[in-house]
Amino acid sequence: MKRSRWSLRRARVLLGTKFLLIAGLVGFVVVAWLAELIIGLHRPVDLGPVFAGLMAAIPAVLWLAFFYLMDRHEPEPKQLVIGVCVLGALVAAPIADFVQYQAVPPVALELHGITAISLDRLIYAVFVVGLAQEVCKYAVVRYTVYTSREFDEPMDGIVYMMACGTGFAIWVNYHRLSGQGHSVILSTAAAQAVVTTLAHASFAGFLGYVMGRSKFSKRTPFVRSVLVFLGLVGAAALNGQFQLVEDYVVRSGLHLHPWRGVFYAAVCAAIVFGIIWWFSQRLLEKSPFRKGGA
Repeated sequence: MKRSRWSLRRARVLLGTKFLLIAGLVGFVVVAWLAELIIGLHRPVDLGPVFAGLMAAIPAVLWLAFFYLMDRHEPEPKQLVIGVCVLGALVAAPIADFVQYQAVPPVALELHGITAISLDRLIYAVFVVGLAQEVCKYAVVRYTVYTSREFDEPMDGIVYMMACGTGFAIWVNYHRLSGQGHSVILSTAAAQAVVTTLAHASFAGFLGYVMGRSKFSKRTPFVRSVLVFLGLVGAAALNGQFQLVEDYVVRSGLHLHPWRGVFYAAVCAAIVFGIIWWFSQRLLEKSPFRKGGA
């Protein structure tokens, strides 16, 4: 009876904390929007490198905390989760950028298409951009925590890969702001940062689910390798279509409609995250660390 009450109390605390984190993410966008109204910022503003970094980091910190709480039965060591997040930002993302822009120059495939969504753009988005990004996220987790004692159940694949994806998004968001000369519409930039972080974390989480199931599967090494490869291709496809379609809905002739892109990105990221959440609940129900009444 005592354990049951403790479990119920802990569940309420976790639920309340998750609610506060989501409220913080919404509040982050609302504060940016209110700043525009109050100060009268109807034009792009020059954030500077420090504020651009904060715009990229704040939603990442809040999302990372939310993802960390998903593993409620046996939370991973905080230092490992944070470390993987840092590696996502400082190792996976820079290497992915090198592959995209140096090893495989984008001009040949990215610019030849006449329409916004064409075969060459689709190939580039999925098999160059998407695959490069997801392989780099995979490599960070596969060759660090994946082989450690802490990676001891399938759910850990989702947690660590989402942490890596969160760090990856910090790099992406900061360089998107930097690529605009730190000059952005404040509310749009805040919403994009929140949604892009969720998207990259969710794509990585999809692959993390496959990695976690594969590691503890009784299937042959060959079959497990095939499953991981299919997981990589699936994550790359989600990643590639996200960027391709988002760009398509933003551009209408010579006009830009950034909020259309934010809306599409939010819907896409939410759907993928919903699938990951469903996967995670199934894994938590079968977790070897699940206690009676938890």
